[in-house]
Amino acid sequence: MIKRKGIVVYFRNNRVIKKLKQFDINITYINKLGKYLTGYVDNNKYEEIEFNLKKLKHVKKVESSKFDMEELNFSG
Repeated sequence: MIKRKGIVVYFRNNRVIKKLKQFDINITYINKLGKYLTGYVDNNKYEEIEFNLKKLKHVKKVESSKFDMEELNFSG
């Protein structure tokens, strides 16, 4: 089973969403009015993705989710 970590990305402009989809983020929710999105990434790739997201011009802040992803079971 792959361990995942939740991620929250705050952005300044909605145009950055296209760039965020290029990263290995499984996006679960996008709030265009509040300018943030939530999703999850593999636990071993989190630090690399966070570092690359913080370098983007229109990304304000990147946080790890307070919700523990290990408790969830995504199998059908």
